[in-house]
Amino acid sequence: MYRFATILLIISLLFGIIPPWRALADIKVLEPQVDYTFGGQIIFRVNIQSDTPLKKIQVFFRSEGDTSTIGETATINSQGEAVYVYDLTHQPLLAFSKIDYWFTVTPQTGVAFTSPVYSFFYEDNRFNWQVLQENSLRVHWYEGNISFGRSVLDSAQRGLQRIQSLISSTTLGEIDIYVYANAFEMQSASRLGGVNWIAGHADPELGVMMASLPSGPDQLMETQRQVPHELMHIIMYRSVGQGYQNLPVWLKEGLASAVELNPNPDYQRIVIAAIEKGTWIPMASLCQSFPSDASNAFLAYAESALFTRYLHGQSGTSGLQALVKNYANGLDCERGTEAVLGSSLSQLEKQWKQEAFSENNTLDALVKLIPWLILLASVLVVPIILSLVGIRQKRRDPVKRGISTKGV
Repeated sequence: MYRFATILLIISLLFGIIPPWRALADIKVLEPQVDYTFGGQIIFRVNIQSDTPLKKIQVFFRSEGDTSTIGETATINSQGEAVYVYDLTHQPLLAFSKIDYWFTVTPQTGVAFTSPVYSFFYEDNRFNWQVLQENSLRVHWYEGNISFGRSVLDSAQRGLQRIQSLISSTTLGEIDIYVYANAFEMQSASRLGGVNWIAGHADPELGVMMASLPSGPDQLMETQRQVPHELMHIIMYRSVGQGYQNLPVWLKEGLASAVELNPNPDYQRIVIAAIEKGTWIPMASLCQSFPSDASNAFLAYAESALFTRYLHGQSGTSGLQALVKNYANGLDCERGTEAVLGSSLSQLEKQWKQEAFSENNTLDALVKLIPWLILLASVLVVPIILSLVGIRQKRRDPVKRGISTKGV
């Protein structure tokens, strides 16, 4: 073996061939750096040391959980650094995700050298985030004092207690909550970070959620509504894994609404109004998605919240957990309820509407009839009273006439 290696080395020296291990040993990747502007650009920098002339330096990177890898060729600047600038406006990377990156250096002769994999966290660096952590929950905010951050963390902890009373989760894992001071800034983060949402957003796979909580009298109420709601999506995903994608949307959002510390008081009213006007959305239509327009989307959330609450009352916590498990395993949306409650989705919906809203409908009908009842009373009762008065008057008149005759 030693003789073979010696002969190979002599041949290599005679013919000017650089063995592959020599090429690898001559290349070093030093001081990799990343600078970025959120939603703008990422600058990759690295120093390359090599005893052989280089043909090409490439940088490769991808977001956590993404199967698509981006690879581009770097250029050498005046300082001798290999630099590549990636335009995030052209193809955004997923916000609040870990970005893995590495370099491949190809010499003029020999085999290419691939560096170790490095990483950085792609956070919205337009703001100076304050951070407060307790156990596995971590709150990030940039406007407001420590008391505000504490109120968000408290709402998350209380919401977590409600969540764990409804669904079983083997492990919680770390969860990051990013709080924006207004909807515009949160929406811009969603747009620049490659996601689109309106009021709140949770990425269950990353364990990250965003919420817009403007200062004002409603801030605490919105905190107690949004934070547990989005938190439920993350815990639900971690409970069932990839089966989360099989859950009906009405069940996902219904469960998330069920753990809100401040449930929306308008849900009952909006559902009753939809039943009366005939604008009710069948639950089967809410299996795959919610309507895109705001008014119908709000109705979809209301129906989902109240219907899920009804199912919880019918089957209890164990029933809801079984329902989630059945759907996660791929059962059909219409038939998925049969295994737990013995009725199809349409049958349960009909039963729910009859039990929950028939009394309200009767009361509303009576309220609407009140003006007509008053009018009917005025038409019937007044003549009756006048007739009774007339009869009584006639009875008294003869007596009066009799008394006057005797007086004569």
